[in-house]
Amino acid sequence: MFLALAEEGVVHIRHGRTTTIAGEPAADESNPRLQITRPRPGHDCELSGCRPHVCKPMAKGTIRGIHAILSGAFEAAMRWEWTDRNPAASAKPPTPRRQTILATSPEDVAKVIAEARARSAALGLYLWLVMVAGVRRGELCGLQIRDVDLDRALVHVAFNHVVRGGRRVRKATKTHQDRWLAIDPVTCALIVSYLAEIKAELATVGVGLRDDAYLFSNDPAHARPWNPDWVTHRVADAADAAGVELDIKGGRHYTASQLLAGGFDLRNTAARLGHSGGGATTLRHYADPVPKVDRRAAAYLAQLTAGRATQSG
Repeated sequence: MFLALAEEGVVHIRHGRTTTIAGEPAADESNPRLQITRPRPGHDCELSGCRPHVCKPMAKGTIRGIHAILSGAFEAAMRWEWTDRNPAASAKPPTPRRQTILATSPEDVAKVIAEARARSAALGLYLWLVMVAGVRRGELCGLQIRDVDLDRALVHVAFNHVVRGGRRVRKATKTHQDRWLAIDPVTCALIVSYLAEIKAELATVGVGLRDDAYLFSNDPAHARPWNPDWVTHRVADAADAAGVELDIKGGRHYTASQLLAGGFDLRNTAARLGHSGGGATTLRHYADPVPKVDRRAAAYLAQLTAGRATQSG
């Protein structure tokens, strides 16, 4: 019956596909990807109207990922004396295209911190410490009361708090560096005021604040630290409300960029952020251009060149 209808042009019969009534759009016209199928035994591509396969090159990120995996595998093979060379070393992966992003201005950072403080004193202090100390989110979540030395105006960063498989883990920092960071009088005053509020709340129930309690916690006794992912979302919400594009890692970019723009040397800037390698990571990934510094550079070069041009004339 279907063959007779097909001969009269009433229906369309295609091998391997649903029979359709003439004049109705094919089920796969709205999604051309459905036409690209792997032929099955007995499949007739001409009857089914399959499109020819078109090869597409791999994305640059995919190639870099494959190169990194192979390079690491061959490096391990060399250490284990399974091979005497790393073939991946002679292959150059595609260079990633990095979009230039200007450093967040102090004015925008102040807006986000003000919004965070309006939400809670703890969130405001957390974001403030990200900016002035340049610590990672897990390092700041893992900070304990005993890690803050207000008498010497120092903060001890030695641990990193992470959540893996739903379990809270306190581990070494990302670069396994144990560092002391100087803090200014304003930061000390903010911490003192914050701790005073916590101690006053605990005193109402006859409990004191232990030295091993965490500085940032949703637990009344501060026995458990903030979840890094949780605080990331809270900071993002505050930034959105302030109308500023900023996250915790962006805060570390702010720290690095403004310190270098202020004339502080690369070695100390990298040490404050916990970067190893003498500052290569700081320069390559964290030092964003600062518009005010670029404008000063333009004025300096113009003045210098104009002076030489006058002498030559």
